[in-house]
Amino acid sequence: MTLRIKNIIIIILLLPILSSSQEIISELISNPYVNKSKNILTKKSQLVLPFFDDFSYPSTNVDYNLWEESAVFVNRNYPINPVSIGVATFDGLNKKGLAYDLDPFNSPNNADTLTSCSIDLSNINTAFLMFFFQDQGIGDNPQYEDSLYLQFKDVNGNWSTVWSTRADTIEEFKKEIILIIDFSFLHVNFQFRFINVATLSGNFDHWHLDYVKLDELSNPNDTVELSDITFVYDAPSFLKRYNEMPWTHFKYNEQQELSDTLDVLIRNNDMPNNVDYRFNLYKNGIKIDSFPHPPGIGWRNYSIADYSLIGNWSHTPTINFTQQLGYDLFDTDPNDSATFLIEHILKPSGLQDNNPNNDTLYRIQKFHSHFAYDDGTAESAYGINVSNSKLAYQFKLNRPDTIRAIQMYFPQMLNSVSDIAFNLTIWNDNNGIPGNIVYSQVEYPIHTENGIYHNYLINEPFKMSSGTFYVGWEQTTNDLLNIGLDRNNYSNNYMFYNTGSGWTNSQFSGSWMIRPIVSMNNILLSQQNDIQIDKINFTIYPNPSDGIIKISNKNNFDLLIKIYNTQGILINTFISDQDEVYVNASHLTSGLYFVNIIYNGIKSTQKIILK
Repeated sequence: MTLRIKNIIIIILLLPILSSSQEIISELISNPYVNKSKNILTKKSQLVLPFFDDFSYPSTNVDYNLWEESAVFVNRNYPINPVSIGVATFDGLNKKGLAYDLDPFNSPNNADTLTSCSIDLSNINTAFLMFFFQDQGIGDNPQYEDSLYLQFKDVNGNWSTVWSTRADTIEEFKKEIILIIDFSFLHVNFQFRFINVATLSGNFDHWHLDYVKLDELSNPNDTVELSDITFVYDAPSFLKRYNEMPWTHFKYNEQQELSDTLDVLIRNNDMPNNVDYRFNLYKNGIKIDSFPHPPGIGWRNYSIADYSLIGNWSHTPTINFTQQLGYDLFDTDPNDSATFLIEHILKPSGLQDNNPNNDTLYRIQKFHSHFAYDDGTAESAYGINVSNSKLAYQFKLNRPDTIRAIQMYFPQMLNSVSDIAFNLTIWNDNNGIPGNIVYSQVEYPIHTENGIYHNYLINEPFKMSSGTFYVGWEQTTNDLLNIGLDRNNYSNNYMFYNTGSGWTNSQFSGSWMIRPIVSMNNILLSQQNDIQIDKINFTIYPNPSDGIIKISNKNNFDLLIKIYNTQGILINTFISDQDEVYVNASHLTSGLYFVNIIYNGIKSTQKIILK
């Protein structure tokens, strides 16, 4: 559907809302979170059955050992109740995250393509392709003119459409099974591909693909039971209110800031009900605690019925951080920041898990100098189209502190507003709503690349007493400034706007991407504080090693570091933001190991030999 018609429909649907609220949600025209690292095309080995991908890996790119061509976005943000954590999302953006064609008057056309590598089906009589799909999710809904279709390549190299669907705004993922009995497809170089038809001018018309399996049909149950237990979404923060907060405001206030549960959703796809679960907590690479508590007592067993009976199972163990972690862990730390790693693990009791990739979650919990409700990823943009309107975000200081900067993310939209001034404003509290203005300065929206926040430095940093304060802006025009909106975390109780009739909470679920930075000491900030990278720059030495491995982290990023043996067994996991990391591997036997380092979904692996 053309952008013009799509916008007309959106406006019609929002007329009752716009007449009273003037809040507007807009879809993005680009995706800054796509990993733009180049896909190095190499000759791949011929694939054999079974072929399987559930997109549960943290990278935004597909696994190029399975897929020959891809313009999809692998993510955990856009689907609703995926079959397993992670999906491949089709939209109107190319593999670089940019619109295929910014002309809003073009008709819908072929957009993203996901093509498998060659698969040998020459010795198969009957095969099946099973997959699950969902339209929209929390993204943009495809219209009737939009579609998703599947093609097979025959023995002569011709592509034939074997399945297609149009949008019907389904709530759940829908299962499809395509039997392959035509011998023109049962050949040595078989391939299949998914293609969507979409508006090509932005991040529109979303389809989500999950749990793609191609295999020989030997038993009717092959297409019925998935036999998998999986996490559904990313792991939550262990903070009660924020996603992240300053370490100096967390210390000595742990009881009021720590959540008493860690809610992770688990989905049972046709497995027996008995499921084991545990989580481990690491600080500076050292395991400091686990659930069940105390450490070392094993696993907690739960009876989790099938998804068809109960839906997702919510795991909300009551955790007494006072007893389990001990406040001395926090109070005695002399640093002004800290980073923790939380590892969530599932396993079916007494059974081998055939798909372990979706059974482990990692959450890096940062405590630096900013408050954040959002997770750092925008799925939409939020704006108000009324001149002199106000937007205010509530935060709370646990001790007196100095406001140093305000981080904001303004995604690039079709119409740039970088020349439209706004008044960056800080208010005090008036019984739970913004009160008097305590500070204001004129600023302009800065559109950054790769989803990076812009740091608006406070011209005259000032000290505030403990308690509630508000950060936001006063508009000077009726243009939409379009702040990034994280739609996976809900902070509406703290989000206020005022178009002239008084303060009220935002009615659109999500979290604005606004983060105040506080510190009693001067801080050094570039205009882009949170740098995203296309390549992790690190060096491992000496190699071979006598047992002490040094990892040079030249970018000083928070890196998730894993060490595997040649059998793929995980030996050690830790995180570090130090410029040089020392790993004592003297207890390991001599041989070859793999060091896997992940930052923001970007993964790099190097080999290390222990003498």
